[in-house]
Amino acid sequence: MMSREEFFQFIEITGGLIHPNGDLPHPISIFGIECDDGWLELIAQLIQELVDAGWTREIKQIKEKFGGLCFYTGGVNENIMEIIIKYEARSYTICEICGGDHNVSLRGTRWVKTLCDQCAGPWLERH
Repeated sequence: MMSREEFFQFIEITGGLIHPNGDLPHPISIFGIECDDGWLELIAQLIQELVDAGWTREIKQIKEKFGGLCFYTGGVNENIMEIIIKYEARSYTICEICGGDHNVSLRGTRWVKTLCDQCAGPWLERH
């Protein structure tokens, strides 16, 4: 699993990200990454594929919503949108907490997360 420090180093190596209001002092957005660390490697893969496809590196927000990854950006064309949709769909197969892909499903009722069996128990007890 990729740590936040490794993720931020990856962002710097790829040239950083741009907020609609200008370059970011922080490597992601004014809100940060609003999901658990289990998805950081998935997000890094998404960003790398977008950069390789000519993406403008404009980021608005990265977060979890209704158990899935939401990646809000500018500079979108049809190809870029298809890449984002592919990774957002993949997020439902990866545990948001540990990054595992075994026995992963949506967990919870009112607030849902994509979790594996091992991470679901402790998370459900707290929520």
